[in-house]
Amino acid sequence: MLEAEKTNETLMKYLLVSISLVLLGACSEGELTLRAVCEKEPGLCNDLNDDSHCNLQRRDLIMQRFEEKHLPSDKNKYQLLIDLEKYSKCIELAAGIEHIKLKDKTSTRMVDYITSLREIKRLSDETISSDDPHLLYYHWSRNKSDSHLQRFLQAEQNNQLETPELQMALVSYYSKRDREKSIQLLHHALELYPPQPKVDPEIYASLSSMFYKKKDYASSYHWALLAQQSGAFNVELQELKIYLEQAQLDHEKIKDTAEHTLAQLQLGHFTPPKF
Repeated sequence: MLEAEKTNETLMKYLLVSISLVLLGACSEGELTLRAVCEKEPGLCNDLNDDSHCNLQRRDLIMQRFEEKHLPSDKNKYQLLIDLEKYSKCIELAAGIEHIKLKDKTSTRMVDYITSLREIKRLSDETISSDDPHLLYYHWSRNKSDSHLQRFLQAEQNNQLETPELQMALVSYYSKRDREKSIQLLHHALELYPPQPKVDPEIYASLSSMFYKKKDYASSYHWALLAQQSGAFNVELQELKIYLEQAQLDHEKIKDTAEHTLAQLQLGHFTPPKF
């Protein structure tokens, strides 16, 4: 079943590249550009702001709209919802910034924000009956739907959540209910990454926090080092060093273990460290 899902995902990526080349006459490298999408399919772009605010969120949303339009799937709808939410949050903040010279820019951003909310509502309603695990998690986490939660947990029992992202989604449920299981899920998320992965740094931060609460300061320090190295977090290590010194633990050896963990992840062969 998992092999079939991987095959389908590979096929979808291949089809997307093929569609991109045929529809948009993409550049010689085969890269689909934002300009090409908006020139060929302006309907994917015209209801979004065109000033300097939220450029990254706008780009991601347009490209995901393109993918979902040409390769419609529940997973693509889920990613479109996520990109819509990111854009909506950004444009909401931008709408609160009054443009000194062009007052209409502020009101236009507010219209864009309202449009984004309407699109989120439309897509949420459209996907409410889906059994896709990503969407089950979405409707539980956003709408507190117990029926979606129960189906999501059933998907866990059916081994349908075997991706790092979905393991993290499970952690959001178990973190306040079962710390040990949450740690196992986070470790398993790392086991699921392929070689040379782009690891979600939230995994490192969550592991550091959970081990800290267990007073396992060696493990907490280990994962804090990786969280800091990811660049996504400004981690305060001094307090942990004090605890390590009190326990007569060598933080330099833990640093070596952290480097070994990174090497394992690059090879796609992670095993949880023991201290």
